[in-house]
Amino acid sequence: MSQIKIETLTPVHIGNGNFLRNKADFTVFREDGNSVIGIVDPRKILNIIGEEHLEDWILSIENPEDDIRSFIRRNSIDKTVMPRTYSRRVIMNFTENIRDADTLKECIHDGRGLPYIPGSSIKGAIRTAIVSSLAKGKDSADLERRIKRGKNGQIDKRFAAQQIENDFFGNQQIEKDDPKKDIFRFLQMGDAYFEKETEIVTRMVNLNITSRKKLVDTSKPQLIEAIGADSKSAFQMKIAKDYYQWVKENGWPLKDFPESMDALSSLFQLINAHTNELILDEIKYWKTVNEDHEGADDYIDSLRMILGNIKKCQQGKECVLRIGHGSGWRFITGAWSERLDKFEEEIVPVARPNNYRYQEYVFPKSRRLDEDGDILGFVKLSIDKE
Repeated sequence: MSQIKIETLTPVHIGNGNFLRNKADFTVFREDGNSVIGIVDPRKILNIIGEEHLEDWILSIENPEDDIRSFIRRNSIDKTVMPRTYSRRVIMNFTENIRDADTLKECIHDGRGLPYIPGSSIKGAIRTAIVSSLAKGKDSADLERRIKRGKNGQIDKRFAAQQIENDFFGNQQIEKDDPKKDIFRFLQMGDAYFEKETEIVTRMVNLNITSRKKLVDTSKPQLIEAIGADSKSAFQMKIAKDYYQWVKENGWPLKDFPESMDALSSLFQLINAHTNELILDEIKYWKTVNEDHEGADDYIDSLRMILGNIKKCQQGKECVLRIGHGSGWRFITGAWSERLDKFEEEIVPVARPNNYRYQEYVFPKSRRLDEDGDILGFVKLSIDKE
């Protein structure tokens, strides 16, 4: 196993599926002159109020006019108890004007309360980069034929490359899908655990192309918890070539490794090239959009910052990857399908709900960023020990 250092170049959110309610599941307060958010710990609250006030607590939760801080003050013997006392963690708040109706999208933590990036998330983003690179060398008509998996040759809602990935990494027939035949089982990695209180809260908005001149769209805001920028950790990673060879020699039908999976150095070079290409495309596109609209300058500056980090990477030893919430359709899919002849005709209507309402606009027409124009999900990987 090689030890890989990981650094968040921008905030990273990997969700656990929970949405926390303001004034019930979290509370906003000031500490040492900073705005912070405390995530409520039910066990600590119960210890403070006692079981005799359990029913009152339930009524308070159901009452939209009440909030947890007022409830604690009414039912605690110590009227000066601070929110940190009944919080399981406290997060730096980088957004203003938290609204009563706000919900907070919580990021994943382990049993110790440490925020982390699962190895599966890193592995999934690497898989996308390799799929994208391999698809570039394939005939467009052949790729289109392989993703038509529904009735009467129509694309179904899972058009995003399952058959293509099976062809590249595993078995030929989807109905005989078997993860044991997928060569990505031999790319092994652990999770990256970060220190407590590296989390932040920020509000996501959209950069959205509409008939309006202004691109920034605040109509669908979302508070999210994320691991803050410049946070560092490490995890284990290995291309298990010896194990792969042993399994193959013992009669298991496996695909050949792509050249990019020959070693971590070649893999990191491919990842960097993939991220670099997508960012250059983004910058070029939004500079054009900005000629007729306004509001993309901060987004473009953020992309250029990432581009600068890519250029500084040591070849074969460092790379920049994008993962998690806010990555957008192009980074999630690798954007390889955009080169298909029938992309606009067949793929866009499936990928964009109510496409008929937006046919005058390019797909995808929006990007997620925070209120300050910062983007999410970029991490730098560095080979530390092999």
